[in-house]
Amino acid sequence: MTPPAPAARAGRRSRPRRAAIVGAAAVTVAALVLTAWGVFLLRPRADPPVRADAVVMLAGADDGRHLHARDLVEAGYADTLLVSNPGGNSELVARRLCTGIARPAHAEVVCFSPEPRTTWGEARTVAAIARARGWERILVVTNRPHTLRAGRWMRNATGLDVRMTPIRRVDGAMLPVHLVWEAAGWVKGGLNRHW
Repeated sequence: MTPPAPAARAGRRSRPRRAAIVGAAAVTVAALVLTAWGVFLLRPRADPPVRADAVVMLAGADDGRHLHARDLVEAGYADTLLVSNPGGNSELVARRLCTGIARPAHAEVVCFSPEPRTTWGEARTVAAIARARGWERILVVTNRPHTLRAGRWMRNATGLDVRMTPIRRVDGAMLPVHLVWEAAGWVKGGLNRHW
């Protein structure tokens, strides 16, 4: 048996090197895409609060959205606070807004459980309430990563003048979860024709 030619030996040695270069390039591209996605989600256009028919607080973590929604109502931006509370009594902070312990002074509080228990379900429920009450404008409170998708869904479902007023704080530990969750939400929304 004859030994392989020098060119064949050089080709075998360069395969691992090529694989390492391709792998490094793939990791770099993935990191750039993930960074761009994060910047896209974390820098949504937030609308300055204006007088509206209601402040709508979308369900989620105790990340400051409950107090922000209440503060908007107490500052006089709306006389009604809609609280998405799909967990009912299990969601302590939302329950306090619904039951009176943390209710805004001199305002109506309407708590609802969307069906389905998704952002699209919240948008459809808000649309039904808004139609029944003849509303034209709402302020929507959620976290920053959720702002773009929630705004799109709310506008598409309700046809209202929707102003997005997200909380400023972002939980850094939850950021990877937000990135994946929002990507999945956009894909699911596209498949279901929500946008």
